Amino acid sequence: MPVGFNVLILVGIISLLVLGCIVYVGYYLNRWQRWPSPHFEHLLEMWLHGGGPNKIDSAVVMGLIDEWHSRRSEFWTSYGQLMLSAFVIVCITILLLTRTISAEAGLPILAGVGGFAIGKGSSGRTTGITGGGGGGAAG
Repeated sequence: MPVGFNVLILVGIISLLVLGCIVYVGYYLNRWQRWPSPHFEHLLEMWLHGGGPNKIDSAVVMGLIDEWHSRRSEFWTSYGQLMLSAFVIVCITILLLTRTISAEAGLPILAGVGGFAIGKGSSGRTTGITGGGGGGAAG
């Protein structure tokens, strides 16, 4: 039973809306400033030069900045993988609906892409600053 043209248009519009929302969130996050205060850079400069009220070792500040950069890079990598996964899922779904590819070929691809996206999103993460705490088997 072939799928009607209206269903394909509906799936295409919903898919474009979802992908557009994901792109907009990325654009918004990229433009958003974490510290809108103009005094943050001045405070950081005072700490680095040792003139601040609480003398903080510059290695600690550089470690925090390095940790922030690595977490930001990890986030944008995961975001790019999410965009690519969503695009592949949309394309395979439309190809399945139009019966261009069979279910025997398309469903394993959808399962693989979905499993990869879920696996990347729920992978065990360790915290660099706080240590992450260890839980082991009782025995």
